Parts: sequence; C-alpha cells; structure tokens
Amino acid sequence: MEDVLLSYLQSRKRPTSGDAAGNKAVEPASWTAPASLAAPVADPFVKPSLPYPLSALFTLVDSHEEYPGSCKALGEFLKKLCGQHPLENVLLQTLQTRFPRVWMERFLFILLEVQATDWQTAAYALQFRHLKRLLLRVERKKPLNAVESGLARELINALSLSRFQDFEPFCRHAAETFKAMQAGRIPVSGDLGLLVYLIRSECAAMGERKNWLENDLATGEPDTVARLSPHLKLLEDRMHKAQELAQRLGSYGPIQDGPMGLEDAMGPFFFNHLKECLGKLPSLAGLKQALELQQSKRVPTRDLIALSTLSRWLMEARGAPAGPLEWVRMALESYDRGHFRLDVAGGLPAVEALLTEARVEREGTLVLGNFGENPYSSWIARDGLTRPYRSSNPDRIAPDLKSLVLGNLHRDNIIMKMLDNPKVYGTPGLIEAIVEGSRSALVHNKIATRRELHAGSVNGRVPVALLRSQVSISNSLLRCLIHPSIIPFSEMKTLYRGRSALRHEVVEELHTFLKQAYAL
Repeated sequence: MEDVLLSYLQSRKRPTSGDAAGNKAVEPASWTAPASLAAPVADPFVKPSLPYPLSALFTLVDSHEEYPGSCKALGEFLKKLCGQHPLENVLLQTLQTRFPRVWMERFLFILLEVQATDWQTAAYALQFRHLKRLLLRVERKKPLNAVESGLARELINALSLSRFQDFEPFCRHAAETFKAMQAGRIPVSGDLGLLVYLIRSECAAMGERKNWLENDLATGEPDTVARLSPHLKLLEDRMHKAQELAQRLGSYGPIQDGPMGLEDAMGPFFFNHLKECLGKLPSLAGLKQALELQQSKRVPTRDLIALSTLSRWLMEARGAPAGPLEWVRMALESYDRGHFRLDVAGGLPAVEALLTEARVEREGTLVLGNFGENPYSSWIARDGLTRPYRSSNPDRIAPDLKSLVLGNLHRDNIIMKMLDNPKVYGTPGLIEAIVEGSRSALVHNKIATRRELHAGSVNGRVPVALLRSQVSISNSLLRCLIHPSIIPFSEMKTLYRGRSALRHEVVEELHTFLKQAYAL
C-alpha cells in the first residue's frame, strides 16, 4: 500500500507533458508558493484518489465541527495507526500531498488544539469588566432589568459599597490572592471566599451581557446572526471556564495548566511515540517544532488562529514562500503567556488594516498585543480559520443557513427571531431539525402556533416531529395539530401504534380524536 501511495505522490509531482491539442500544461502553484504566483487549483477528486490512511485522515479533518472533539478523534485515529502504518510516513505524506489550504489549516489547528488554562481564564475574569460596567450604571442611575438589579443589590450589600470607586480595592485584593495561589501559597479562607464570590458574580454579569446581546438583535437575518454568534460563543466559553475555575478554587483545588488536546487524547506513551516519529525525518522538523512549541506554551486555539492571521499577512506581504505550517510556527514563536510580540518590518503597509482593527501597541516596527484585554475577533474568519490576505471583511463567507441555525439552538432568543425569517421556514427540513434539536418550550409553542412553520410542502413533517418531541406544548395546540388536514389518518394511526415513545398527553389526545373519528 505504501508503494501505491508513493507512486501516487510522485505522479502528482511530475509536470504533465501537454494536452491532446499539443499545448503545454502548466503545473498549478502550491499554497506554499509566494503570493505573487497564481492561486492553486483545487483537485476535486483528491479524496477518492487517496489510499488509506490518507483518505480516512482527509475525511476526519474535512468533517470537522469543533476543535476539542476533532482533536480527540484525531488522537484516537493516530493511536490506531501505530503498529499498522509508520506515523512519520503518514504525516510526511500529509504535508507533501497537495491538499487544499483550508484543509491544511484545519488539520494543524486540530493537531495543536489547546483550551484556555486557569491563568488565561483568570487574566480575563479578574478584570471584572462586566461587574464594573454594572456598578457604573448603578452610579449613573441607568435603567436595569430585574436580574441586574438583584445582582447589583447583592454585590453592594455583600461588600458594603457606597460608590463605584469602593469596588476597586476588592478587585485588587482578589487578583493578589490568585497570584499568591499561583505561587503555591495557601490563602486565608476569607480571601479565597472573596475571590470565588467575585468570579461567580462576574460570571452572572457576563450571562446578563450575553442575554442583552441576544435581545438587542433587531432581526433574525442570517448575516446579522452570523456576525453576532462568535461573540456569544466567546462569552459562553469564558463563562464556562470561569465557573469551572471558581468551583475548583472553592474546593481548594490547584491552579491547573490545561493539557494539550492531542496529548490528552493519545496518552503520554503514544504522544511521546508521535514526537519520536516526527524526529526521524528532516522534512518533519517544522511540524515537530510547532508541536513542541505548543506543548510548552499552551496557546489557546482561538488565540493561535487570530495570531496566525497576522503571521500570514506578514509573510505574504514579504513574498515569502510560506504556507499554513510556517504561519502557525511564527505565531507560536511570537506568543508568550497571553501576549504577543511580532516584528512587522517589511510588511507594515499591508498589515496596517489588521492593526487598525484591534488594540495593539507599537515600538517602531514591533507590534505588541494582549489577548487578555482584546480577543482580536476580527482576525478570525467566519469559517474559524485565518483571514485571507488583504481581505477587508473577515465575514467574507456567506453563512451556511442550516449550520448557523443548528449552532444557535441553545439560544432561544435568537431562534425565536430567526423563525420569523422566510429564509428559515422556507428551507426544507430546517424547522423539523429545530424541533428535533431544541429543548425550549417557547420555540416549540411558536412553531405549533404559526401555520407557516408547520404546514405546506416544505414543513409538512413538522407536526409529526412536534408530537414525537419530548418537549411539552399546551393541550390546545396539540388538538389543533391532531387533525386530518394537518396529519393524515394513516400517520396518526402509526403514531398511536408506537405510543410507548410518545408523551402521555399526546397519546391521550390521539386516542380521543381517533375514537371520535371511528378510526379505533
């Protein structure tokens, strides 16, 4: 099998002699070529033409959804290959095969996946931005909702605050307590209690900020939702990490450095074996260096993608023959515990568009940034990869409607607004997918109430999905749905025969209707 693969790779490298008309063929440029050369021509038959294990690896990366899950799947896949295929050959073939640039970027970010560690989570949470914003609104007598009023009242009473400036000493004290724990000192219970209380309060304030962003959405237009979703996802991730940190600190747990995703998925033995395999071939030295840099620095995946965009623009502005691996290595080398320092000499005019979008400091040609203060969201494209060179719009890719809707299923406010959009209820199967995936009674009730959401040729299967769902809706809506004009008698009988999987109230309504119609 290895011979077949090598012959395939060699045939891909050979320039073709010419076409039937005698015209000389031109070998398409690689994505590692300088920016001045022509753009690569993607091979539409790359997947079916690959032998195993490259075909399986291509499929794994191509079906990527979330980096942690994909990294775990990649680790398990590489473990299975051990003993069957030399890992160094598989990875060398992966780098040499002319895969699309997008695929290679995904592969590298999956391979180097790392979640935010405790000190990175604390770097943002201990700024207490959302609590300070809340208390400042109280001092300026701005209107608050019920939850915000309750949180502000509880915080003011617990800390005996009389003005906004009184909160700052508590913030400094909490940050000093965390630094002492980082240094290995055991804190006084009162200091630890203050730290945990303020982190949990900050999480609650972040939650209210997230709700405000969702409610402030004017319409359910896909473009608007697609621009807002990354910000909501970032807030949710930070809330989740901060809550985990508060829980661990409250039980006197240690401050942890999160493991590298691939190392955690493969285990120390197989991970060390992978590193040994990377050291066997000089052609894999760059990949080995990137893996070791990530293992030592633990750069969160999101930060790595954003910083790789800056590296990409800089290298392409310089005309360097570099690809995704070189961009990622430059990003890793310039990162240090939440900060980055990068010399942009030779590419400053081109990268100025990126630098003006974010908060960075300048020291001549040196650019310095802090991910704890600025997430650099605009440096990440909508597809979760680096932003193309000289692209003025990070959201250049039109959002996939189904992926966008299903990615927001847990956000009721957004789904409720998107249900009003004709693009959503005019897409076959999308409303049915919402019913099957959502666990919100509000969403189900709206779908059962609005006829355009559960009727017609496009949404004809939605009423059956509502009856099969485990989310309860009112009996009056159930009775409206259980009618021959909406659900055929044959479908009702099929549902009733399989009534063990239905909710009790659905079975009762079906039984009552079918009995009255003399169908039982």
